[in-house]
Amino acid sequence: MKRTRLIAALTFAASAATVGATYNLGYASDHDDGESDLKARALNLTDHYAFKSPTSPSELSLVMYVNPRSLPGRQYFLSTNARYEFHVSKVASRTAAPTASEDYVFRFEAGAPNMAGVQMITLTVLKNGQVVGSHTGSSTGFAASKANTVTTNNGTVDGAAVKYFVGQRSDSFHFDVVRYFQVRSFLAGRFFGGAGGNGDATAGLAANCRGDAFLAGVLGGTEPNADADGINLWNPPTCAPDFTKGLNVTSIALNVPISYLGGGTIFDTWSTISVKQ
Repeated sequence: MKRTRLIAALTFAASAATVGATYNLGYASDHDDGESDLKARALNLTDHYAFKSPTSPSELSLVMYVNPRSLPGRQYFLSTNARYEFHVSKVASRTAAPTASEDYVFRFEAGAPNMAGVQMITLTVLKNGQVVGSHTGSSTGFAASKANTVTTNNGTVDGAAVKYFVGQRSDSFHFDVVRYFQVRSFLAGRFFGGAGGNGDATAGLAANCRGDAFLAGVLGGTEPNADADGINLWNPPTCAPDFTKGLNVTSIALNVPISYLGGGTIFDTWSTISVKQ
């Protein structure tokens, strides 16, 4: 799980994928917890975002990504057996403890794709556990999304104007996964390795992708391209490889009026995927 405190909303992200006789939830890691015999790619929830809409500050934007590592040029779909849900909990103040109260749930369900790769999408809104309305729209097919001719669904549910998009987009997540595991292994060895787990002073770390050795700038080594701190733990942005570069995700994006959410300005939000077996 991860938490991000935003000016507009307190974001609480919980990745979930489930198998069960009914719609029950199981929790998983952030961004990409892998596929298995029990959980296909379309049930892999990667990221969750919540923020005030840049173009309409009176609206809360909620975004979830699924289908991580989608290959370029290939169409991917939402599962027709799953519920993709945004959960919103009202919060009294920025320092209030999360309650996980499901004051509002925005549920997305998808039908089978047609020949153009478009799925019918049903948005159902629940308030305090009760269904208060629904809206039917459609996803954007791969070719249309690539051409940036996306389908934006507009409707009114329970008196609130909602706007949503479902379709594939380029993965905006940037992560240097190889260096991450190098650094993790190095820090684990340096601080917790060696005899008795008291740390291994001989643990080393390879130079970064620019050729800067760890602590070269601190220890007085020659480092013409050094960062200001000279530590060189991570790869610099100029050469750090991004493991999501060229890959896509399926995005579900929703805009809902903040006034509809009880008139507050701070919320806990999270996403879940649930399936029935």
